[in-house]
Amino acid sequence: MTAFGKHTDDAVLWNAFRGGDEHAYTELARRYYRMLFQYGQRFTPNIQLVEDVIQDLLVHLWLHRATINDTPSVKFYLIKAFRHRMLKTIKPFSEETQLTEHCDGLVHDFSSEESWISRENDLVLKRNVQTALGQLSKRQQEVIYLRFFQNLMPEEIAGLLAINAQSVSNIIQRALSNLRGLWQTPPSISVIFCSLIQIFS
Repeated sequence: MTAFGKHTDDAVLWNAFRGGDEHAYTELARRYYRMLFQYGQRFTPNIQLVEDVIQDLLVHLWLHRATINDTPSVKFYLIKAFRHRMLKTIKPFSEETQLTEHCDGLVHDFSSEESWISRENDLVLKRNVQTALGQLSKRQQEVIYLRFFQNLMPEEIAGLLAINAQSVSNIIQRALSNLRGLWQTPPSISVIFCSLIQIFS
C-alpha cells in the first residue's frame, strides 16, 4: 500500500488518484479543502452551500476519475472546476450573480490570514496595504486575490477569467500602481509587491 503525505508531489497524488487510489484521493481532498472553502466564500456567505459544492465536486472527481485528464497544475484544475460549479450553483439565486460582486469581504478575510507579516516595523505598511486593497476595483481585487493569495500565474488567471494573459498583467500593474498612488509619500512598487507576497503567501 502506497503511503501519501503532505510532502507528496501533487502530480504523484493526481496520477495515483486517477488510477483509483483512495489514499491519494483522500490526501488531495485534505490538501485543497480549506483553499476551496476560502475561495467559495468569495461567491456567497452561505457556508453550507460552499461545503455542498465542494462535496459535490469531490464526489464527481471520484466517480469520473478514470476519464479525468492529467493536468500540469492540480491546484488550477480544482480552482477552475470549483469556480464553474459555484457559478452554476448560485446562478438560480440571482441572474446577475458574478464572482466579482462577492468580493466585499475580501480585504477582511485577508486580514484574518495567519500569514500576516510578523515583524513589528512592517505593521504600518501592512495596514496601509490592507486599507488600499479595499479601494481597488472588484476586478482588480479578484486578480490580486488569485495572484498573491492563490499564487496563480497570469496565464492561469487568464484561463480562469476568460481574458487574455496580457489583460491580467495589465490589471496587476494598474492595481499595484493604484495602491502606490494612495500614499502621500508612496513606497516603491517593489515594496508593495513584496508586502503582498508576504501577506498572501
